[in-house]
Amino acid sequence: MRWRGNDRPSGLADNTVDPPAKPARGGSIRLRIVLLILLITVPVSVERVLSLMADRAERIMDTQTMLHDMAVRAALAQQEVLVSASAMLEVLSRQADWLLADPAACQRLMERLNSEVSGVQGLYLAAPDGRVVCASSRATVGRNVSERPYFQRALASRQPVLSDLFRGSSLLASLVLSKAERDDNQRVIAVVAAGLDLQWLSRIAAETGASAGVTVDVIDSAGTSLVRYPPSPDIVGRNFADAPLVRATVGRDEGHARVEGLDGVRRYVAFARFGGTDVRIVLGMDEAAILAPIDREILSSVLLHFSVVLAVLVISWFAADRLVVLPIRRLAQQVSSLGAGDGPEASLQPEALHDVGVQEFAPLVRAFGDLGRRLNERTEALRMLNGRLTALARTDGLTGLANRRTFDVQLSEDWVRTRETGQPLGVLMIDVDHFKPYNDTLGHLAGDEALRAVARMLIAAVAGTPYLVARYGGEEFVVLMPGAGRDAAEAIAQDVRRLVETLEIVHPSAAYRRLTVSVGVAVAMPLEGDSPDALLAAADQALYEAKAAGRNRVVMAASAVSEGARKR
Repeated sequence: MRWRGNDRPSGLADNTVDPPAKPARGGSIRLRIVLLILLITVPVSVERVLSLMADRAERIMDTQTMLHDMAVRAALAQQEVLVSASAMLEVLSRQADWLLADPAACQRLMERLNSEVSGVQGLYLAAPDGRVVCASSRATVGRNVSERPYFQRALASRQPVLSDLFRGSSLLASLVLSKAERDDNQRVIAVVAAGLDLQWLSRIAAETGASAGVTVDVIDSAGTSLVRYPPSPDIVGRNFADAPLVRATVGRDEGHARVEGLDGVRRYVAFARFGGTDVRIVLGMDEAAILAPIDREILSSVLLHFSVVLAVLVISWFAADRLVVLPIRRLAQQVSSLGAGDGPEASLQPEALHDVGVQEFAPLVRAFGDLGRRLNERTEALRMLNGRLTALARTDGLTGLANRRTFDVQLSEDWVRTRETGQPLGVLMIDVDHFKPYNDTLGHLAGDEALRAVARMLIAAVAGTPYLVARYGGEEFVVLMPGAGRDAAEAIAQDVRRLVETLEIVHPSAAYRRLTVSVGVAVAMPLEGDSPDALLAAADQALYEAKAAGRNRVVMAASAVSEGARKR
């Protein structure tokens, strides 16, 4: 404690000397000002750093989500090959008696189907003993395939059997889809098998990895690299069973991880299993390429922020005596003189503050006001950017429609809502007919424009309704119709088909010489314990029937329509 003037206790000697008061008071005030500034700026600095770290984590999550969506889309594309081959085997197996009785006709049919059916690279019909009766390749006729594992599995199963992947003489692997036909006594009379053209693996890898910086690996269950994009001869064909990437993906249908790739580069990866196989497609982005930009931004922002804070501290330290200490001394003198009086009138007046120059605090207040405004502007800009990113995450970039993720979320919500209200729920599954030949003939730009035109017609067909139109993937679209019964759903489907016809987009490869769509319609009355997947499956099956019946038509899936939905 220090005393002033006559306040010193009488017991002290007269030669006692107090420490210098003025420097001590000046130093203490400066330190308190510095601490006050730190109390103001530290939370702001921490908030800024946490905000940047949150942005970093969000960018990583967005990258993982993007890679996961790409992997799932690639797996769905592979499923189309299996569906087409399964349908063909079903048709051939039902004609087994006739084909066995006429090997020459069987041979011609096999050759024709092998050349016409997309995704098939070999067909044969074998007797129960494994002897090939007819095949798309005459060199195969007469061979015995009874020792092949997939042939033995087909004999033991009543469903189509997909073989494990095995490697031939080329770097690409092979798959065989086989089905045994049985007589009325459940005895096998023949086995039909189709080899699948696995060039789709390379095509899917190239198309999926077209994004800058994305690597694509297709890995079988043994850890062997089947396909690599960008191409890498040093990796394709080698077994990586002990590699961290293989260990992170084996035994899982899909997911994402942060792991070292087959080439030793650490990446963020996402993967999905090809349906019906133990093959997985793995997409990855270089960890350094993802994190380096945001880390540089964080470092520069932190340095700038703390440079500003440091400049304020230095200026405040040297300006404290002039801007703070002297006004406070004057103020203390005035308060001391006022305090000498008695009664309520002995108080400090506002004029006293003005007289001692308290306005010197105004620059500091304004400085922090400006800082707050700048932070608010940056926060608002980030909020707007996040809003735009959210909109992009829900929208298909090509057509402007809702994307697959948005549709899945809305389907789940509408399923629960219509189940609670007792209303039906309808779905239209729409596919552009012969779109691949159109795309191949006229080019991707024309294909993109055609998809946008179809999207506009879909929007026009549901105008004035609460229905959701979404791009399901590729040339497939879907319309979600809560509350729509059988008649309403079919009417909308016919409107879609007619509106697309009115576009009169010339399609040289199509039977109608113009671009058309096929529509599968399914309506269900959601019940407790049911799943919306059955509704989608019914609509997809109806779409398949529409295309099988000649395309450019609407087919209603009766199996998904409950009595309650049928009456609406």
